[in-house]
Amino acid sequence: MRSSMPLLLCFMTQRCADRCVGDVGLPGITGIINLDCRQPFQGGSFFDHEGLPYCETHYHAKRGSLCAGCSKPITGRCITAMFKKFHPEHFVCAFCLKQLNKGTFKEQNDKPYCHTCFEKIFG
Repeated sequence: MRSSMPLLLCFMTQRCADRCVGDVGLPGITGIINLDCRQPFQGGSFFDHEGLPYCETHYHAKRGSLCAGCSKPITGRCITAMFKKFHPEHFVCAFCLKQLNKGTFKEQNDKPYCHTCFEKIFG
């Protein structure tokens, strides 16, 4: 946490930074909040990336660690496939929704398929 920072803002982008506000007398806003994601920094804590504070979602978006299946932050194990990251339980066949393992799927139109569904559909 940087002690010299006058306001805690989410610095996802300059556009976003311009829309971040603190205790400025807006109804219902107490503490620092990002108007794009409408989430305050919980308990005043934030994620530091390259010396700037981010909310959890924007921190993971900046680092490329949001799940391509659910758009939530990945903090544990992940599968990287098709130049995307997934929670293991969200890396599923686009047709039957069966969970896939890295290396045991076929790709078509940027979507993963199990071998069985791939053969049925694209055979």
